[in-house]
Amino acid sequence: MLKQIFLGSTFAVFAVGTGFAADLPAYPAPVMYDPVPVYNWTGFYVGGLIGGVTADFENGPPNPGPTGDAGGFTIGAQVGYNYQLNSSWVVGAEADISYQDIEASSSNGSFEEDWMGTIRLRGGYTFSRYLVYATAGVAFTHRDASVSGSGSGDDTIAGFTGGVGVEGKFNDRWSAKLEYLYVDVPDDSFSAGASSVVGGSSNHVGRIGLNYHF
Repeated sequence: MLKQIFLGSTFAVFAVGTGFAADLPAYPAPVMYDPVPVYNWTGFYVGGLIGGVTADFENGPPNPGPTGDAGGFTIGAQVGYNYQLNSSWVVGAEADISYQDIEASSSNGSFEEDWMGTIRLRGGYTFSRYLVYATAGVAFTHRDASVSGSGSGDDTIAGFTGGVGVEGKFNDRWSAKLEYLYVDVPDDSFSAGASSVVGGSSNHVGRIGLNYHF
């Protein structure tokens, strides 16, 4: 008798519990929060660059020297270091060297700027994966000149450079940048054989770069 009462009570409790569970509202499975990735810019990087350059020549080989605009392409490499001050601001330094093809000529000679290197400071503001920055420093420009009946010569001269850019990270290791630089190549006299050549220009450089971050 007791066994029958126990079995009956157990069955009743099970039936009530099953019915109550069936009446409970269905809730969706919890959604896991996927945080926005945080990009840290601190560290060394190396990369390559390619772009175009235009030059506004002020003078060059005598009688008369070249004036006006000339342009060509540029290709090179860069290395730098960034330090992220806080969640928004980044400072750093960058050095690069690049081949460039800028030529001008006159009735008795030619003038060419064939490579450039820069050493610059950078500072900017980050928007998650993007860095908007300003940069300034020193540019070293190599110049060749030849004068008919006199000879040829070359020199390297230092001038100011400054510009702006934006850089974006694909992931923790790779980034790409778009950059503009103004480069002042001062007027300066150097020897081309038996003649002295005076040449200088105001250059505008637009380039893209790809960097690997360590």
